[in-house]
Amino acid sequence: MEAIEKLIEAVRAAHHLDPRSSVFDIRALRRSSTLELIGHTTENAALQDLVERAGKLDGITDVIDSVVRLPIGTESGESHGVVRAALAPVYAEPAVPAPQLTQLVLGSRVDLLAENGDWWRIRAEDGYIGWVHRGYVMSGSAEWAQAWERGVGGEPAVSLGAELVDEDDTVFARLPWGARITRLSHDVYELPDGRRGRLVNGEAVPVDRLFDRFPPRGDSVARTARRWLGSPYLWGGVAMGGVDCSGFTQAVCWMHGIAMPRDSDMQARMGVEIDPGAGFTELRPGDLLFFAEHGTTVSHVAIALHDGHIIHASIRNGGVALNSMSGDLPYEAWLRSIFVTARRVLPD
Repeated sequence: MEAIEKLIEAVRAAHHLDPRSSVFDIRALRRSSTLELIGHTTENAALQDLVERAGKLDGITDVIDSVVRLPIGTESGESHGVVRAALAPVYAEPAVPAPQLTQLVLGSRVDLLAENGDWWRIRAEDGYIGWVHRGYVMSGSAEWAQAWERGVGGEPAVSLGAELVDEDDTVFARLPWGARITRLSHDVYELPDGRRGRLVNGEAVPVDRLFDRFPPRGDSVARTARRWLGSPYLWGGVAMGGVDCSGFTQAVCWMHGIAMPRDSDMQARMGVEIDPGAGFTELRPGDLLFFAEHGTTVSHVAIALHDGHIIHASIRNGGVALNSMSGDLPYEAWLRSIFVTARRVLPD
């Protein structure tokens, strides 16, 4: 069995399977010379490779493939979901408490991979996989979810801290930046679960005018990032009420039409590598800086502003704050010591 377990890990490594974006939960049961593979996976090619390799192990004459392929959707056949809560936490396991991996804002579309009681295993638009309680998500067909994204029956819009009130002027929705809603008339908006209300605070920008306000330019990205100053640090957070380093970068870039993966080490593979120059003065606003706090694996990201200044969600700062890469603070000296690379993700 030790050889089989090593084989499973070898196949996982050979196919570069990242548990954040793929499911390869495979176990083996052995009965004499027969090996049965059980579990769940989203990676059929890797599983087929495992089956072939397992059949060549000493003493194995037959391999039974009983692994469940994901997605299997829901019992009702629904395959897609749309987040109905202002923020939906995504957990590592189908239970509370469990580690929070990330969050999804209202209106985000997800693939439903499987269900476990009151929980759905989902894949988010950025490829991240985790568990969401069904109370946070509405389910339906792919056509229904895509119609919501297109704003069928109205005009798709993006929240900038929008607050909606019902017919009694009672606030029923306080929405984070990036939440997606449907505009029905001048100031009336609809949520994915059908609730409707009037906009009284914040903004909601029509999708077709979003990039007029938030173009993919460094100066504009820097202005957007500064609007997050003072937001507290929260591991797995993606909103101004609490955000981590890569959640901050992802949320800011998304507003400017730049799709980023969820974690800093994933983001460090985006764009092109650039030379930051002496004192980090060659960086342009909107460039990304990456740091390795432990060993060589990237674990932190910041957004360049100007003249070596950066903005980032840092637990050592307690939240979103400014620092200088040529500054005299002990923390800034430490940042220089763990700097790994800089990347340009915006078009020239």
